[in-house]
Amino acid sequence: LAGAGAANQPGKGITVHLAYIDCSNLFIEAQKVSAVARGWARSLAEVNQQSSPDFSYRLDFHRLMALLREVEDPVQAAVFGSVTDGNEGLWPHAEAAGFEVRVVERAANGREKRVDTGVVTRICRDAYLLGQPGRDHITLVAGDGDYEPMVRQLVADGFEVRLLYWSHASRELQAVASRFYPLDAYLEELALR
Repeated sequence: LAGAGAANQPGKGITVHLAYIDCSNLFIEAQKVSAVARGWARSLAEVNQQSSPDFSYRLDFHRLMALLREVEDPVQAAVFGSVTDGNEGLWPHAEAAGFEVRVVERAANGREKRVDTGVVTRICRDAYLLGQPGRDHITLVAGDGDYEPMVRQLVADGFEVRLLYWSHASRELQAVASRFYPLDAYLEELALR
């Protein structure tokens, strides 16, 4: 992350907390969790079947940063996502909250590509180039099972990898993380007002 190299020199003994957020993954699922919380659907399965998420729900990046600091402070955090016609204001909001923003353009068909691989690439680079196993902590804010092999390897190599996500995060991902913190109780706290 920006500045991570200066704060995280080998041998200095300074623990570094690095956090990585898959914004699309977090946001889309937050809208589903919100729909269930509002009573619009009985379950996430019903939300998925009826395609009825709470499209009014928005994340407040200042509140998300505060939550990451509660896990461990100081934190250096990066948020990954894609540019759409409707989210131009999202990225300056995230930067103002202290996140490094990494965005990609969507594919010609409108589908998001390269966000997951961008997150994985960045975490691996930072962990193995700048990090120190047994000392530095990594927080992943995503719930996709595709992250499981990376998290499994980082934990096996001595990193503490915390997972913050909605309670329906991939079971395999939850199982390999050092710790799992479900965000469901923070749904309203994380909402942009």
